[in-house]
Amino acid sequence: MSGLAVIFNLDGRPVDRALFGRMMDTIAHRGPDGCGHWIDGPIALGYQAFHTTPEAVHETQPLADPAGRLRLVFDGRIDNRTELAAALRERNAAPRDDTDAELALRTYECFGAEAPERIIGDFAMVVWDSLKRELFCARDPIGVRTFHYFYDRRTLLAATELQQLFADPAMPTEPDEGVVGEYLSGTLVGRADTLFKHIKRLPAAYRMVVRTEGLKITPWFDLLPQNELRYRDDAEYAEHFREIFGEAVRCRMRAIGPIGAHLSGGLDSTSVVGMVAALRRSGKAPDCPFETFSLRFEHPELDERAYVDATVRMLGLRANAPEPYAITLDDCVRSIDRYRDFSEYPNGAIWFNLWTAARERGFRVLLSGTGSDEWMSGTPYAYADLLRTGRLREMLRRIRADSATPPGVANRNQIDFALRRAVWPLLPERLRALTRRALGRTPVPDFIRPGFARRIGLVERLESDPRPPIAMSFARRALYENFHSGWVAHGMDMSNRLTAAWTIEERHPFHDRRLYEFLLSVSDDQPARERKRKFILRNALRGLIPDSVLARRDKADFSILFVKALEQFAGDQGFNATALAEAGWIDAAAFRRAWRERIADYQNANIWPLWTTVSAELWRRNVVNRADAACAAAG
Repeated sequence: MSGLAVIFNLDGRPVDRALFGRMMDTIAHRGPDGCGHWIDGPIALGYQAFHTTPEAVHETQPLADPAGRLRLVFDGRIDNRTELAAALRERNAAPRDDTDAELALRTYECFGAEAPERIIGDFAMVVWDSLKRELFCARDPIGVRTFHYFYDRRTLLAATELQQLFADPAMPTEPDEGVVGEYLSGTLVGRADTLFKHIKRLPAAYRMVVRTEGLKITPWFDLLPQNELRYRDDAEYAEHFREIFGEAVRCRMRAIGPIGAHLSGGLDSTSVVGMVAALRRSGKAPDCPFETFSLRFEHPELDERAYVDATVRMLGLRANAPEPYAITLDDCVRSIDRYRDFSEYPNGAIWFNLWTAARERGFRVLLSGTGSDEWMSGTPYAYADLLRTGRLREMLRRIRADSATPPGVANRNQIDFALRRAVWPLLPERLRALTRRALGRTPVPDFIRPGFARRIGLVERLESDPRPPIAMSFARRALYENFHSGWVAHGMDMSNRLTAAWTIEERHPFHDRRLYEFLLSVSDDQPARERKRKFILRNALRGLIPDSVLARRDKADFSILFVKALEQFAGDQGFNATALAEAGWIDAAAFRRAWRERIADYQNANIWPLWTTVSAELWRRNVVNRADAACAAAG
């Protein structure tokens, strides 16, 4: 992952070169292969280069068009290179070389604000048009590449990593209490907001145009069904999926040096590894060394060694197995001090040794199975789709099968299953909200102060769902909601930030625009069917990975990692979140009570709010309170 830095003074002031230099220095770790910058009066563009594709070594960014009107910085990878170059040649704008940055620049030159729609791949791009005096920014559909900004009508600062913006000592540190409330609840809803009220993210699949008269943000892509695909049987669906998935993997194998892949033993990462092996056998993959990287756990809830070993044996792979890393409280504090943002998570920190081992052995790129859970798991409300469309017999048959009830028996379990999974989703949202509140069911943890929750409308925030502009089945709506999920957006940002610190680029074949457009167009029962999550994936990968992995219905449960970390931080009595209590956000005694109760029953309790509250406490102490103290001391 390379890095970007941008300053645009809308009032015409010359760029503060010292500030720009600090923004660039903050992400020096993203520039092991050099850096470049361009400054012209009120505009500055900077680029820290990490070359991960063979063509990238020939790039010089910021890049100018032949006429010298446009300047571009581009952090990304373009996967539809052949098609895009052909389209440019048809418009007499043939690329001057084969670099992705040149393709991106000439695409903008030809198509303007529609350029992102033409690009398949992961990217964050910025283009300055000196004739229009206009800055154009865009981000890929799922947000694999990060983009943060500050805007106050006089100045736009934009950056790959949030902490770059604090190179400006005047950057406000006022918290965004709505985001804080969501985070304390163990989730995130919005995609544009950050922990700071005045710092935003450009959401995935959005573009931003900045002119002297103001800023405008609009979506350039949304996940909506186009042409429905209907095949004769499951085998034809699986064949088409296998083609698209194979292309998603192949595109992400364009790299400098050897290619690595995570291999946890679960279905997702194993599917990626199996597809890589199939592409190599067929001669469709780049001819480069390929190895897997796995973590080997002793704890029974995490031990997937049998599946890893079966995959390595079947495919004849060279495997690496570094020790997992256990996060410490000092790690969290250092992370928050460095990034001024959320801390890492225990199930993210476990990869620290793996990334170190991969980088030391010359790997710049690792493939992951991230994204499969979002796109391949179906919906628990498929029964509501059957009820809504009048397929009662099929609904009853599936409820009987999925509720594990013997044939011919109608029991309370079946009735409860039908009410929760078939009837409840069809009720009007207003009625469901009133019912939840009447029953005392709220997504807000009881340690969050009621006055704070009311002030920020926390219940409404947590219960809000993105509303698709057209009617969708519940199966398709599940895909749509994941596409617009703040939690997914947060996960992508964290992944980008973490791997960049190790000078590793992780690529995610399941986060491919072509793949999730396909999944939105197929029959609703292809992602999941009759208690078989990832139904189409299992069919498509049959014969390419071990049967034992295909048959898995479970996966590693990382809850124990959170429990061990939390116990290490504060034992069984609970963490003392004094800064959050003093801010009026939580009740410290209630939080310690929740700590004891949830850790004691961690296999059945939601322990995410414990971790996110600890992280928020450390952030409040080390970022907000320190900034407030510095301001008070200064005057």
